[in-house]
Amino acid sequence: MTELASSLTEEQSTLVLVGALTEKAPRASRAETQVGVLRTAGEYALIACEPARAGALLFEVHGEPTNVPSRYSVQVGKDVHLDLPEGVGNEETMDAYFWRFMNHSCSPNSRIAGRQVLAATDIGAGDEITFHYSTTEFFMAEPFDCQCGSVNCAGHIAGFTMASDAERERLRPWLAQHLLTGSPAPVASAPEPVGPAAP
Repeated sequence: MTELASSLTEEQSTLVLVGALTEKAPRASRAETQVGVLRTAGEYALIACEPARAGALLFEVHGEPTNVPSRYSVQVGKDVHLDLPEGVGNEETMDAYFWRFMNHSCSPNSRIAGRQVLAATDIGAGDEITFHYSTTEFFMAEPFDCQCGSVNCAGHIAGFTMASDAERERLRPWLAQHLLTGSPAPVASAPEPVGPAAP
């Protein structure tokens, strides 16, 4: 157990070690850097349990390939999203799909290239591992108002296609290849509102 994990008390939070030291994790998802899922006050975060240098492979993501994004999926190709398989419980999610606990930041310390999660900056033990959701997603399945607190906070996160030109340029160093080279699949238009006809 790391010094970080042993310093936490049950009242403060719970840390579940995953990745490199977890034999339950499928080989493809094992972390190069030891990571853990931290639960504090009902919120989850993926944290580094040891330092990682910028450019280091942290781990790889895997899951059920789908062409339909969801709240928890991550886009890894033009029309490919990875999601949790049907019926996966919380324990298996932590063991095998711990990437699902990576939170958004407008100033991320990691980036996703294909299925690899790489350190975008030096990451210290205990640091939360974050990525910018608009660096992988053309459109967010569930857009949200960001509260990351970064000086670069974009405010509303709806996907790369919906970002301003200035924000797209700022995100360029972290962009997934499919955002640089492809166009999003057409989005079905919203249905016409139903109601009385205008006079």
